Amino acid sequence: MDLQELVIIKEGKALLKVPNPEKYRRSDGVYEPSWAPVFYNPKQVLNRDLSILALNVLATLSDFSELRVLDALAGSGVRALRYYLEVPNVSLAIANDIATEAFTVIKENIKLNNAESVVKACKLDANAFMYLWKSMGRTFEFIDIDPFGSPAPFVRSSLWCVRRNGAVGYTATDTAPLSGVKWVAGSRKYDVRLIKTDIPHEIGLRVLLGHICRRAAEIDRFIEPLITFAKHHYFRTIIRVGKGASKASETMDKCLGYLTYCRKCYYREVVPINDIPRSSLCPSCGGRLVVIGPLWICNMFHKDFIDHMLSLIKSSEYKYLPTWHDSRELLELLIEESQVNGLAYNVSSPARIRKVNMPPTNAVIKCLRSRGLKASRTHISGQLIRTNASWADFVECVANGCRSQ
Repeated sequence: MDLQELVIIKEGKALLKVPNPEKYRRSDGVYEPSWAPVFYNPKQVLNRDLSILALNVLATLSDFSELRVLDALAGSGVRALRYYLEVPNVSLAIANDIATEAFTVIKENIKLNNAESVVKACKLDANAFMYLWKSMGRTFEFIDIDPFGSPAPFVRSSLWCVRRNGAVGYTATDTAPLSGVKWVAGSRKYDVRLIKTDIPHEIGLRVLLGHICRRAAEIDRFIEPLITFAKHHYFRTIIRVGKGASKASETMDKCLGYLTYCRKCYYREVVPINDIPRSSLCPSCGGRLVVIGPLWICNMFHKDFIDHMLSLIKSSEYKYLPTWHDSRELLELLIEESQVNGLAYNVSSPARIRKVNMPPTNAVIKCLRSRGLKASRTHISGQLIRTNASWADFVECVANGCRSQ
């Protein structure tokens, strides 16, 4: 790779040398980052902006005197550099990538930002690095796992290498397998039973969290989701990690479960991990129920944590963020969702079965709330509603919404 062919861009407070995107465009004119010799994805800027906010909140709410950060699959090194430049108390930020071209560019970008004293480049396999670091008795307050594809191969090592009450951020771009659209691959990669459903992104997020929870329990760790969302082509979650065998068992018993699902009428019910479904027949239509999971059945959002993120982004200090407006809008939706510990339902599904027009989402939410149930919009889609209602209550409210039009 010729370093002269790199172009300099700015993201957040970091200057970056990256491959010229004009040389890696598809025939339709779209830049394809996986074709470039060093990976840099401009569509992940919102992901990185929210990670900056999250790490600032983690630093504020924890008793950490310093923050040691690992970007395990660094590409251009953008995350490590931005953490150093935009988060206080970062005493060490390691940008690791096994690719020679990436390692070369990371070193260039460290020099470009005069960050040699804190940001370090490393060229190792990500798993090997994390296990080696832990074997030396060292840990990180925050680890970022942002691979091209599935984060599954790096979950156990990252949970092992993060300190008690530290956090790990996982990005998954293999959304089709995770969500059940490509259910064979998803079932294999995440050790679950998957099928196609009418709420694929909801399933994908919960499968990802369930997988992380199970890998954590293997090494006597437990997790607490801080922020979880689906955006564009990727899923993102940041989880806090605690230690303790009894708490790990308690978290699995409470927060892992299955979804029994009818492909004929879309009936579904969440089943705790230790409960065996009483019947394989759908109570709504008599069709056969399919079991999906195990997956995460607790809340995917920590309201107080997201509240702090929203407070930060509302301040003038963070208006420099490239996705300031979109990030604020997403956080506001997540705050609303965080107050409802329940599954997301698709308004179009009962309407399709009953062969009626889909009612307004707000009408269905109003109906559910009038019954004393919790309900909110979701960040995933305008036609999804997060609620603690049963499937029967949801179907009745969709029908009422149709009649009120």
